[in-house]
Amino acid sequence: MFGDRVFSKFLDVWKCRNMLQPKIVEKNWVESYNEWARGRDQYLTFLVRVKDDSMVKRIAEIQNKLSTNPCVDPFPKEYLHITVKGCGFLAESERFEDDISRENSERIISQAKETLQTHSEFDVFLSKLNILPEVVLVEIHDKGRIGVINRELQSIQEIRKMDYDYPRFLPHISISQFKSQQEFNELVSQLERLRNTEFGELTVNSIELVSANLSRKYPTLKTIHSFKLK
Repeated sequence: MFGDRVFSKFLDVWKCRNMLQPKIVEKNWVESYNEWARGRDQYLTFLVRVKDDSMVKRIAEIQNKLSTNPCVDPFPKEYLHITVKGCGFLAESERFEDDISRENSERIISQAKETLQTHSEFDVFLSKLNILPEVVLVEIHDKGRIGVINRELQSIQEIRKMDYDYPRFLPHISISQFKSQQEFNELVSQLERLRNTEFGELTVNSIELVSANLSRKYPTLKTIHSFKLK
């Protein structure tokens, strides 16, 4: 099953924890990820916002524990989300392969409506902490539901397929980025102790297309369109 393959990939990620070099964000994502952003600051992506107050509180409790490490820079609650499908950068003209014009963004919305109207709401389970070079994350276990949606959204012509898309897609919630390398090894040790933290279930009843403003230290998310699931 796809869900089982996702789980094995999360384990593969976890096995690499002691070999990571953290990606440091100092001023904003445009500067820190310049090879990707190339000066652009409006990134379009499909996502699921984490709005449940009890879930946000549980995540905040873990963020507070991790914040004792000087390398940790927790994301604000307004940023918490599950990425469904990255699209590209909103641009006036399409200079780069991942630029999306405003006209094409309207086409994306129209085609996404057709794709997402076939999906019913579903539950996901938030369980286990993990770490990538860019973020500390909470794993999402959903029997492959978000991965299926990611795969279907790839059929929209105006959206570029990413290296991390299905079948390599790993649904997660990023809860912290990194502001230094100081005591990073101690953070990894703490994550080993907290690895099996369970946060509970979250119901996914809508997916949003948002524009993420990357010109700030913590990207701000502006909803362009909300797609209600059945």
